[in-house]
Amino acid sequence: MIYLDNNATTIMYEEVFNVLKKYSIDVYANPNSIHEFGVKAEIALEEARFKIAKLMGVMPYEIYFTSGATESINWAIKGSVLSKQNIGKHIISSKVEHSSTINTLSYLEKQGFEIEYVKTDNYGKIDLEDLKNKIRQDTVLVTLMVANNELGTLNPIKKVYKIIKEKNEKTLFHLDAVQAIGKIDFRLKDFKCDMASFSAHKFHGPKGIGFLYKKDTALIHPLITGGSQERSQRGGTQNVASIVAMAKALEISFEDLPKMENIKNMRDNLAEQMEKLGAKIVTPLDNSTPNTLSAFFEGLRGDVIVNALSDEEIYISTSAACSSKGTSGSRVLKELGYSSKASEGMVRISLSALTTADEVQRFINILKKVLEFLRF
Repeated sequence: MIYLDNNATTIMYEEVFNVLKKYSIDVYANPNSIHEFGVKAEIALEEARFKIAKLMGVMPYEIYFTSGATESINWAIKGSVLSKQNIGKHIISSKVEHSSTINTLSYLEKQGFEIEYVKTDNYGKIDLEDLKNKIRQDTVLVTLMVANNELGTLNPIKKVYKIIKEKNEKTLFHLDAVQAIGKIDFRLKDFKCDMASFSAHKFHGPKGIGFLYKKDTALIHPLITGGSQERSQRGGTQNVASIVAMAKALEISFEDLPKMENIKNMRDNLAEQMEKLGAKIVTPLDNSTPNTLSAFFEGLRGDVIVNALSDEEIYISTSAACSSKGTSGSRVLKELGYSSKASEGMVRISLSALTTADEVQRFINILKKVLEFLRF
């Protein structure tokens, strides 16, 4: 088996799985219970929070545990605009965001909020001048992704933050940082924002767990009300085992960052070989996450290529896994002005720190045979 769909999800590191298993068996108490076993779980929870905060360069009380990126994004967007709707209802984003952002904004638009989308270039990188022109006194939120999940395109986040705060210091800035961890050196101390969303299963951690960074000065409404967990901001008993495992995965992901230089070389070589097979590369190789490569083959459907490779136990995807089932092609490519045929033909290959050069070469060899068969 060759797994090249790491933007969809990643395998858990063995060390992470061992942590998950250990804390599921040995420290399974409710961390909110006052007995000694509960206190032990609470200590593990807070140690994980401290580790994550230290790795990201922020304070522990700015880290809130969630069920994953979709919840974090919903909370950041809905919670922030609801808390500031007396100031305004204007929100800025881009049309190439993840569906969890796009659909949340669509919901808010129906509730009376004004959504404005900033222009991008042909790769989905936002237009800074257009952003500057769109920020108003009633702009309550700008929400953008660090790295595009389909193309890998990186946004100039540091410049974005500066523009936002110079135009309107009261405007909150939220980052969808889901595709950044483990691929680029993304630490919150270096990339200023008011909020940022993360998901463990994108960086070799468990599924169903993530976290929201919320700057201490950013006041937002809770999304899930209930008990006093997470400083009364997010109700529900915390998943201690998954949280501790997530912290371990984050730690290893930062340790493995030097491997990304080799992964980028493999990705760039892969792009060169795919172009020889007729691929049109749509990932900007000089401004993208080093593991991501998206392309399309004229006259061929992406889902057909994916299924043919799947028969050979090679796994890639057509676009975002959250959106690929039941849809026709890449929404991102459509938004960027590509034809329907290009959108329907797109395939995404996403490597990880665990991907080997031998796997990439075997993929190319089998892809060549698959294309010859499909074009016959």
